[in-house]
Amino acid sequence: MELGIAIGIDLGTSNSAAAVYRKGKVESIPIDGRKILPSVISYKEDGQILVGSAAKARLFIDPLNSIASSKRYIGDPKKTYQIHNRTLTPIDAASEILNKIKIEASKYLGEEVKEAVITVPAYFTSEQREATRKAGEQAGLKVLRLLPEPTAAAIAYGLDKERNQTIMVYDLGGGTFDVSILKVEGNSFKVVAVDGDSMLGGDDFDDRIVQHLIDKVKIGGQIKNKAQASLDLQRLKEAAEEAKKELSESDITDILIPDIMGVHIDEELTIESLNQMSQPLLNKTIDKINEVVEEAGLTKRDISRVILVGGSTRMRAVQEIVTQQIKKPFIADNVDEIVAHGAAIMAANLCAPDLDTAPVPIEVENAVPHSLGVGLYFNNVYKVKHLIHRNTPVPAIGATLCYTRFPYQKEVELPAYRTESDVPDSKDKLGELILRVTPQKSPVDMVAIFELDENGILILSSAELSPSNPLIGYYDETGEVDEILLQRMIENRQITLERITIDTNK
Repeated sequence: MELGIAIGIDLGTSNSAAAVYRKGKVESIPIDGRKILPSVISYKEDGQILVGSAAKARLFIDPLNSIASSKRYIGDPKKTYQIHNRTLTPIDAASEILNKIKIEASKYLGEEVKEAVITVPAYFTSEQREATRKAGEQAGLKVLRLLPEPTAAAIAYGLDKERNQTIMVYDLGGGTFDVSILKVEGNSFKVVAVDGDSMLGGDDFDDRIVQHLIDKVKIGGQIKNKAQASLDLQRLKEAAEEAKKELSESDITDILIPDIMGVHIDEELTIESLNQMSQPLLNKTIDKINEVVEEAGLTKRDISRVILVGGSTRMRAVQEIVTQQIKKPFIADNVDEIVAHGAAIMAANLCAPDLDTAPVPIEVENAVPHSLGVGLYFNNVYKVKHLIHRNTPVPAIGATLCYTRFPYQKEVELPAYRTESDVPDSKDKLGELILRVTPQKSPVDMVAIFELDENGILILSSAELSPSNPLIGYYDETGEVDEILLQRMIENRQITLERITIDTNK
């Protein structure tokens, strides 16, 4: 049987990249002749769909029918785009980008690409990961693994270094921020702590410059229509992004935009001004660094190396603040490609681990980015009972006992939460977990089970406890379930689980 080639894909907010491991090395896959692909889609009236550089160019003349930075909203069922009488979702946008990569990679490699490892921010939720997986499948790809971006970067950097290291990966992309600490022993990569912000990235730095321009020149021209307003805003964002890039290498830049919103913009922007307006955003990343170091039970001196990942780390202020807080970081020449390279190494291992063409075997252990639990009453006080704790190794399993309170009760409702607090908050609520039971006069015991698979996707189950489905001896009076024994019983099918879906739209 002929095995196909599996590739690694970094599906980014601003740019995406792909790579393949073959002939003993990793190589980037060019897409439209470039190593990175703008994560932009544009829809023409004749039905043609543009993806990448052509779409980004069109973004500035037809922003209402173009989609950019959609990764920020993937997994949000409420986010849609209305384009040419069609309703599109962030999953649709991601699938178009992935399909473009699939087609171009197949051309470059000379055979159809059917499998891929796709990277995701380490701080992505289960819903965001599931949505990414669906986008891959919609693009015709078998998703071998969803690999956290910092882990992918660590694999690309640390493979075959033949020394033990404690690596911090500071990943600031176009729309998301992650910071992870990994223990690297040989070619074993273990994530010990992760933190981040899925709504913090280069776009936010650009927005600070845009607001600075608006305030500086007191833009107040009459807005003619929605299309013109959208076009003008896009021109401002483009100018802001270019200014930010120029200030990565120089101390001063001029922003020139003729005839926009009733004025002409001719403004000088210095590196000092950019750093000042960026400071609140940078401080957020430092707060996350401090939290993740504490979560890992380490000190900053324990960090062997800091790796910068993501295009936004080209900003001098980012490099300076990381140096001040931890140590001088390692900055790869291919900062936009390193995540895809790590994904390609993982893809080769998963696709054909026994072949000579695969890299040396690697072991990866990721961690849960968010604590998950259910709402229960404890002595008439309603609290969140955490079933899976943050930074637990993935895959993970957690369970709790619950019971019916009334005779002939048919179901038990358990609110599910994603939070670090034991105080329930509606903003942290995932939805209602409905456990159906056999109505009986006396109370019926049940077990609610949360499982996170190797991709970090949440699977919910329940089991009604009965003489034929017992858990006697596997929990104490507090309702704590022995997770190891529970997992063994599930694998041995000693208890029968009912898979449950949870409505996260609620």
